Parts: sequence; C-alpha cells; structure tokens
Amino acid sequence: MVEHVNEIVLVGRLSGAPEWRTLSGDDQVAVWRLIVQHPDARSPQDAIDTIRCVTYDPKIQTAVRTWAHGDVIEVRGALRHRFWRSPTGPRGLYEVEAASAVLRLHPARKESAVS
Repeated sequence: MVEHVNEIVLVGRLSGAPEWRTLSGDDQVAVWRLIVQHPDARSPQDAIDTIRCVTYDPKIQTAVRTWAHGDVIEVRGALRHRFWRSPTGPRGLYEVEAASAVLRLHPARKESAVS
C-alpha cells in the first residue's frame, strides 16, 4: 500500500503585512501570502505564484507578528482545501496550513537621508 503524503515547503517573499482573524473565543488565525518565483517560467504571467498561508499555532503566530512586507519566509506545512457557503453559493480556496514558518531574510530597510 502506498502511503499518502501532504507536505509543502515554500520559500518566498511576504506580499504584505500578515492579517489577523479572530475565531470563536480568543483564538486567532494568522493569514499571509508568499510570492514564489518560477525562474524557468514560459511567460511573465507564469513567473510567480501568490500562495495563501495560515497558522492557528500561537508559537508560530509570535514569529509572524515580527514580519514585514518583502521579508523572505520559509513555510513548511500541508495543503488544505477549505469550503464554505456564501450568499452566492458554495465557495472554496486552497491554502497552506503552516506547521513551521521562519524568517529567512529581513531585507535592509531604506533609511531617510540625513543632511
């Protein structure tokens, strides 16, 4: 019998500030998007993927709070397909649920010139 595996490893740039959503009770989910480049893309439209990532883990969320747009992040986790009902009918999306997420590069911020 073949064992099923759902493992994702991504390294990409943070496309903006992470978002926070409150769940029932005091729980939160952190949501962010990584821009992952394809160096061998056939066209400019295929040159990047923007991938939604989430974590429910408070330990990972502590790290997420320090991230900023443009940071290079490594995410390891599993691909999930979420479903829900909206006013227009059934909806769904794919996202990576992070089991770990670490800052790999925090690009130097441009500082204002002092005269």
